[in-house]
Amino acid sequence: MINRRAVLLVSGLFLGPLIGGSFQVHAETFRLVDSTGKAMESMVVYLQPKQADNTEAMSGDNQSAPLEIHQENKQFTPYITVIQKGYELQFVNDDDITHHIYSAVGPNRFSFKLRKGNATQSMVFDQTGHISMGCNIHDWMSGHLLVVDTPYFGTTDDAGWVSFDNVPDADYRLVIWHPQLSADKNSVSQGVVLPLAEALTITVSAPMAEIPSQESLDDFEFLEGY
Repeated sequence: MINRRAVLLVSGLFLGPLIGGSFQVHAETFRLVDSTGKAMESMVVYLQPKQADNTEAMSGDNQSAPLEIHQENKQFTPYITVIQKGYELQFVNDDDITHHIYSAVGPNRFSFKLRKGNATQSMVFDQTGHISMGCNIHDWMSGHLLVVDTPYFGTTDDAGWVSFDNVPDADYRLVIWHPQLSADKNSVSQGVVLPLAEALTITVSAPMAEIPSQESLDDFEFLEGY
């Protein structure tokens, strides 16, 4: 059983000194909690090698098939998607109405209609960054896409855990991101040396804003048959 220790975050993010040991864990494991100790769910976590020329650390592949963002019940599902630069993403309309998807800000600007009947639109993103998405027809719909230049990324589960398999030993910058995280560029980061001797619990002190409601406030929806 892996011992777990809490690491106090003073301003944004802090990873305490690593505890040495004679063994190495098979997966690099982290748990995120807020300042009250509550698990932080659906937080994006990724690792970037500190050395830009570290080709071994960048050689992993975290995507074997196109990722999908669905429009279902007039919502983006999932609300947050993270993808590696240069890989394919598909937008899939599961609703029986048309959606007009667009990117509000960020790299790789786009705008397109997805007709009803499982219409799809494929895209490849060649620039890193945060892309905020909306629908011109249903203005309460919002979703977020983060494009990263690393194969080592994931989102925390409902208990705040995220793990990375087969990460080469190296110095990394660990980044925690969420569109509602009240920090510069919605992220906090800290250097970390891998492999870890044990799993780390990270306390994120930066506050979180509320996620906007993903439903209409009106009984009448304009352009419902559009």
